[in-house]
Amino acid sequence: MKSLVELVLLVQKEDEEAFSQIVDSFKLLLIKESCRNGNFDEDCYQECMIRLYLALKKFNIRE
Repeated sequence: MKSLVELVLLVQKEDEEAFSQIVDSFKLLLIKESCRNGNFDEDCYQECMIRLYLALKKFNIRE
């Protein structure tokens, strides 16, 4: 299994599988943050996914 740093670097190279692995790792948090008034909000979940992807693409890893 690849480290989070390795996965982020792969996402930055357009690797969809790496993004999927990151999403799987943070799925419970994404779902939790997508609940509004005690109900799961699909639109909010999609927005979280987009924001996560964009954040990963911009993230600067210092080595």
